[in-house]
Amino acid sequence: MKQITSKQIAFLGVVSALMFVFLLIETYLLTIAFGALTPAILTLPFAVALSLFLGKKGMFLGGTIFGTCSFFLACCIANPVFINPLISILPRILIGVVAYFAFVLSQKLFKNEVVAYSIGGVFGILTNTVCTIFMLWVFNYSNLAAVFSTIMSINFVGELVGAIILVPVYSKVLKKVSGRL
Repeated sequence: MKQITSKQIAFLGVVSALMFVFLLIETYLLTIAFGALTPAILTLPFAVALSLFLGKKGMFLGGTIFGTCSFFLACCIANPVFINPLISILPRILIGVVAYFAFVLSQKLFKNEVVAYSIGGVFGILTNTVCTIFMLWVFNYSNLAAVFSTIMSINFVGELVGAIILVPVYSKVLKKVSGRL
């Protein structure tokens, strides 16, 4: 079994902090501009790009970091729904897994890395939306699930555009930064 290096731990710490900052920006600054309908245009693409960057062995980490940051923020601001880790973390673990396999398949089909990153991003965003709404339904937030379904369907368009544009950009930056480690 390969040992995790201190540089890898530091890298994961830095990207975790960056994820939390993106989440704070979306939660507070973008809420001022967009109100309650704030799309996750920074965090979701970053979670997908991180999962794709980490590859097969780390594909679950991007979503897990995003979910953990979301859970922690929900605890800080007393958001009763996302305090439940099965709603805030579990669906997000799947983001990277689905995005990774969509990326690998589309890379084989299209032979274009940028297109493959974008397609992986689309599938990651779709996974987040569907799984989060499903978990709201499972935990009997049916009225809230209907509200979130409406909000997420509106946000879904912005998040898709963000994924198509930002996942390739974030992935390129992560490759460049990691080359210096």
